Amino acid sequence: MADTLTQPDEALRLWLSHLRSVSTEALGLEGTAGRVLAESVHADRDSPPHDVSAMDGYAVRLADLGRERMPVAGEVMTGQRPPAIAAGTALRIFTGGCVPSGADAVIRREDVQEQDDSFLLRVDPATISAGQNIRRQGENLRQGDAVVEAGRGIDAAVAGALCAFGVAEPRVHRRVRVGVIVTGNELREVNDSVEPWEIRDSNGSALDTLLRPQPWIELVERQHVEDEPGRVTEAVAGLLPQCDCLLLTGGVSMGDHDYVRDAVRAADGKVVFHRIAIRPGKPLLAAVGPHGQAIAGLPGNPVSVLVTARVFAAAALRRLAGFAVAEPPRSVVMLDDESPRPLDLWWYRPVTLQADGTARSVPCKGSGDVVSAARGDGFVRIPPGETGRGPWPWWPWRMD
Repeated sequence: MADTLTQPDEALRLWLSHLRSVSTEALGLEGTAGRVLAESVHADRDSPPHDVSAMDGYAVRLADLGRERMPVAGEVMTGQRPPAIAAGTALRIFTGGCVPSGADAVIRREDVQEQDDSFLLRVDPATISAGQNIRRQGENLRQGDAVVEAGRGIDAAVAGALCAFGVAEPRVHRRVRVGVIVTGNELREVNDSVEPWEIRDSNGSALDTLLRPQPWIELVERQHVEDEPGRVTEAVAGLLPQCDCLLLTGGVSMGDHDYVRDAVRAADGKVVFHRIAIRPGKPLLAAVGPHGQAIAGLPGNPVSVLVTARVFAAAALRRLAGFAVAEPPRSVVMLDDESPRPLDLWWYRPVTLQADGTARSVPCKGSGDVVSAARGDGFVRIPPGETGRGPWPWWPWRMD
């Protein structure tokens, strides 16, 4: 186990190095939106599969363009084998239509003066070259070439490509099974009346909302456990075997009632690191279960939970899900106000995005100030000892 780490990226890479993607399954294409491809897909034929017209117009032979009037012998019908083009004639064609055998070019409809069964060319024939307005067979890719690599999430564009190349049942990674345990004697449900010494379970709701929109995640169970060592140990031991990832909140600091680390070890979990030089979220614990499960002990304060879940747990979940990139490239933003002072930690600061593309810091009273997070669109990261307007990498609250 590593002692307190100073580099968050180093800590995350160390944890990710212990994780492997979940198993795979074949699904009908209509049921794979948002799932992660487990195998690369290759073209079953050339794209385009035939020379096709890039314009609405007329397929012609260059040798015939000296004629004053060009007879139109017919039309290339969509979805049918194209006829051969006869010498001295043209064929009407539409965008995407297969270019007839013998045709050298397609003349745009706007470059001719159309008559009933012929047209007059309105441009200099010398300006029309071989292949003009024709997309050649295989110019996108050739049969056998990779269409989409493994590790891509199936979005609208990927689904369209899979269908175009006859992939009816792509092999995808199964959903990542996630369990959530929220610890704390003081926690109550959202509809409970609360005393001044009690708080509602905002952490559970925040994690639920982060996880549920992802079609590649299955939320197995969410539990609330009081701060009692036997109960925490029993909850971890009971839920961990059902999960690929177990997220816990609270109970990971150095207090007398912080039992998560011992509970993880009791379940044969291996702690990768505990405590990291960040604010908020310094007590973060990362571990690996006996069957390769990702285990994250998130600090209990709500802003700490939001930040560490978004930066660390989200990347671990993506690694388990089979994404080619566990940490997508981060956007950067400039602040329209400067940091008031540098810290000796990596500082994750809530910000709101402005119409001009800059970001403005949201006043935050500490890691318990969930209102500051709710008023922002996400957060930026400022390195130790640095200040100024940036540019700084930024994360939205929603998962990529």
